[in-house]
Amino acid sequence: MGAPEIGGDSTGAIDADSTSLVTGDLDDTSGNIWSDTWSVQSGPSYGSASVDPSTGTWTYDLDETNPAVQALDAGQTLTDTFVIRVQDTGGNDTQTVTITITGVPCFVAGTMIETAAGPRPVESIRPGDLVMTRDENLQPVRWTGQRTVHAPALAQEERMRPIRIRKGALGAGLPRNDLRVSRQHRLLVTGAWVRRMCDVDEVLLPAVRFLGWPGVDLAPPDGPVSYHHLLFDRHQIVLAEGTASESLLLGEEARNTLPPYALLEIEALFPGPDVQRRLATPARLIPPSHLQKRIVEGGQAGRALDTEHDAPTARKRQTS
Repeated sequence: MGAPEIGGDSTGAIDADSTSLVTGDLDDTSGNIWSDTWSVQSGPSYGSASVDPSTGTWTYDLDETNPAVQALDAGQTLTDTFVIRVQDTGGNDTQTVTITITGVPCFVAGTMIETAAGPRPVESIRPGDLVMTRDENLQPVRWTGQRTVHAPALAQEERMRPIRIRKGALGAGLPRNDLRVSRQHRLLVTGAWVRRMCDVDEVLLPAVRFLGWPGVDLAPPDGPVSYHHLLFDRHQIVLAEGTASESLLLGEEARNTLPPYALLEIEALFPGPDVQRRLATPARLIPPSHLQKRIVEGGQAGRALDTEHDAPTARKRQTS
């Protein structure tokens, strides 16, 4: 009888703002009679991994607040790996587990954004156009980006389909029309429950967290879907179908995922490390995953959660 040999599930996939865990089963296929002990030999970069020491069942928990994960563009992927080790009396073996993370950020074409000229479809907005922001009133758009996901990809990969928030589903008549955003696109949330959980008045939560609320579901896989970015001089809160939501949050990792032509355009507009740090600073607190879940569950149970929709006024930005 020889050393153990690992077989079983060595791959997994998850979307960039998933609330779920990825799991798989590994087995000792050597046929020897000794008891196995399983462990994580080296961990992943963008999440955490664990393994049942007796059964070889592994679990991967994505950290969706990681800047590299947040930076993923529509249809782009990021690979994470960790190594599982099994040991018994006969020796040991290792297996690398590979996780594919798919990102699908931003607004869907047709979304009406509040501008100096009134509501306009996001795809019609160009650099230099003035858009209403929550913190600094009218601000010029500095750069726009777009990526199209076609019907076959939408049908094959559910993670690429946008979240659909039906008209009025958030209360107070909001959104004004059905709002479609990517799964990881964040909405501004406020209320007593937010204050209790996070000790701040306002936070940003990804749209995928609201799946399961009445009027919030996955859009059907009717393609193509065109996703659009709006980039300002800093991360902003804008009004999309009357609902407060974020602009593009651009960190170093985001630059690394952009196509070369876009990277050249943005670097020309925003040179220097100080500007890059400003672009990577979120306009509001983005709570860790466990708090995001508690905020949404608490708001759903008591209807204490509220998406902010007042007319935007200039105010001091939160720095939490």
